[in-house]
Amino acid sequence: MINYHLSKRQTWFQLLLATSVITVSNISVSASQSLAIDITDVIKGTVQYVQIANISDEQEIEIGKQTNQQVLSQYQLYNNSQIQQYVSDLGQELVSASDSRDIPFNFQVVSSDEVNAFATPGGFVYVTTGLLKTAENRAQLASVMAHEIAHINEKHGVKALKQAVAAQGIAGAAGVETSQLAQIAYQLTLDLPQSRSFEYEADNSGLKILQQSGYPAQAFADFLAKLESSGNTPEFIRTHPTSENRIKAISQNTQISNSNKGQDPTEYSNNVLSLL
Repeated sequence: MINYHLSKRQTWFQLLLATSVITVSNISVSASQSLAIDITDVIKGTVQYVQIANISDEQEIEIGKQTNQQVLSQYQLYNNSQIQQYVSDLGQELVSASDSRDIPFNFQVVSSDEVNAFATPGGFVYVTTGLLKTAENRAQLASVMAHEIAHINEKHGVKALKQAVAAQGIAGAAGVETSQLAQIAYQLTLDLPQSRSFEYEADNSGLKILQQSGYPAQAFADFLAKLESSGNTPEFIRTHPTSENRIKAISQNTQISNSNKGQDPTEYSNNVLSLL
C-alpha cells in the first residue's frame, strides 16, 4: 500500500507499529456480531461462511468484491473513461506479461488528492488521481501498480486477514461470515500499513513484474526518490524501512536494463495528465 498523507482516523493506529505482529484489538468486529445473523438467511443460503484457514481463490474474490463496495463508498471513481481505461490497460499488461495469479484483476482510479495506491484481496487495485498527477511517465506509474499487484500475488491481504481473525477470536465452527471478512479487509487496507516483511516482498516481486513487462525496474526507485525529495514521503516508507534504506535495497535488486519503455513524458502527459 502506498499512502502519503496520514488522515485523522489513522493516527491511533500508529501505536500498533511498535510491534512486528499486526494487532487488531481495535477492529470493530466482535464474536457477538458473528452470531447476530437471521437463521432464515442461513437456511436460504444468503449468508456465506468461510473457513479462514483455507480461503479459496473464489472466496477471496468474493471477499474482494464486497470490500470493493466499501472502498467505493468512501472513494468516488474518477469520472473519466479514458483515464480509467489507460490505468486498466496498463494493469492488465503487467498481469499478462508476468507470472501473476490466475484470478481476475480489477484496476480503478479514485478521486483523491492523496498520493496513494492500495490493493485488497481478490485482485482489486486502486490508484488515486493524486498519484497519477505525481508520476512523470507510464513507467513510474507501472512501477507502483506492479508493487500493488505483487501484494495480491503474494496473498498479503489474505494473510493479514487470517492474522486479524485469529487475534480477534471470531471464527466459529462454521467459519466467518463473508461480509465480516470484507469489513475487516477494508479496515486493514485503509487503516493499517503493510508489515515490513510484506513490503520488502512486494518490492522484490513488483520489480520482477516490471522487468517481465519490459519496463525499467529503476523507475520505482526513481519515483520514490522523487517523492522523498519533495517532502511527500510515502507512509509505507516512513513507518517501515527508512526511505534511504528502502530505495537503496530496491536499487540493489534492480537489474541493469537499457529499456526506455514507458519513459516518454509526452505520452503520459497527453494520455493522463492533460485529462486530470
